[in-house]
Amino acid sequence: MNIFIVNLKISVERRQKMEEQLHALGLSAEFIEAVDGRFMSDDERKRVTADVNYAFLPGEIGCALSHQKIYKRIVDENIAQALILEDDVLIDNILPELLKGIKLSTSTPEIILLSRVNKFRKKAVRSITTIHKIHKTEQATTAHAYIINNKAAASFLNNLYPVWMTSDKWSLFEDLSMAKIYSVIPYPVRLSEEAETSTINQSKGDSEINIKKKHIWELLMQKRPLRAKIRHRYRRAITPLFHKIVNQGKG
Repeated sequence: MNIFIVNLKISVERRQKMEEQLHALGLSAEFIEAVDGRFMSDDERKRVTADVNYAFLPGEIGCALSHQKIYKRIVDENIAQALILEDDVLIDNILPELLKGIKLSTSTPEIILLSRVNKFRKKAVRSITTIHKIHKTEQATTAHAYIINNKAAASFLNNLYPVWMTSDKWSLFEDLSMAKIYSVIPYPVRLSEEAETSTINQSKGDSEINIKKKHIWELLMQKRPLRAKIRHRYRRAITPLFHKIVNQGKG
């Protein structure tokens, strides 16, 4: 399976740590130079973003464009499925075995998260190993480790550019019919200490930014197609009546 790792050119130490992990696991990967939104001009950022944009912070714009750069590679090179990692993760030793056992659809847009998710259906879709299983995801908000198939990459390219949303709003993307989202439980990839020093959300926690984001989110939610609103309501109110939901919290 192709493995792509998002890495800022200046983040040399992060790249070295990732290379050490991959070597120890016998995996090879291609490092994709991340787009650094902080060094884009206002005009450059305006050209690649929508008028109503939840991902308006420079780092968020760069992150979204970096993932889209990989989606384009997947589509252009007709790659069936690929693992996308960010450079601030710790990989469990089981990952090589898991990758051999994961096969996504060739006809339906699908994504499998390898990171910790907030909520998932307790009943597994299928087993990969005696311990690890694939579950339907109900809520998740991180994009540091996931497998994406060709159909989902094409879907995301068509629907997420110009940039209007951060790269990790998985439940929203599924509500909008961009892809089906699954998860590996227990998760085999977790954030490292480097993740505590974000190269994306350096303004995280700023009250004015939070207020602006809340306002933009509300606007975007109002503009959703009716079908997406119904799917969202169904997932929140109806699905728990028929499926046991495991709630791990935000973590």
